[in-house]
Amino acid sequence: MEDPEMTSSDTQSEEQAQTHTSVGNRIPGTTRTYIQSAGKVVVAALVGMTAPASAQAGAGICGTPLADTINQAAPLIVGLLMIGGAILAYILHNASAFPKNPQSVQEIKDWRNRAAFASITTPLFALVMELFIGFTGVNLATCVDLVPFI
Repeated sequence: MEDPEMTSSDTQSEEQAQTHTSVGNRIPGTTRTYIQSAGKVVVAALVGMTAPASAQAGAGICGTPLADTINQAAPLIVGLLMIGGAILAYILHNASAFPKNPQSVQEIKDWRNRAAFASITTPLFALVMELFIGFTGVNLATCVDLVPFI
């Protein structure tokens, strides 16, 4: 039997609590473990980057072959992803007109959208990486350029 003192808002909050816990239980245990492990790795990396010893690590890299390699390879990779993603999106946009099967058309459009998204977000991600390198206090940010065409 129901408790006569319970109001409708109490039952609604209980239902919301049950719904909230069931949403959290939808993630399988191994996936949750991977997510937790990845979170711990990110936190450890951020703590490691802000250590006082790392503040002096970037000073000796400028002008070395390592900085030159980063300055040549990173913009090349980002530029290829930008241009390649744009070309692939254009080709898939035109190719989606040919199949008669709606599932095939939708699959081609999904790939087109992923390619276009990658061509737009890749330089933004590289710019954010440059900013994060600068936030660490390492002088590496002054001599490394990850974003092409800028």
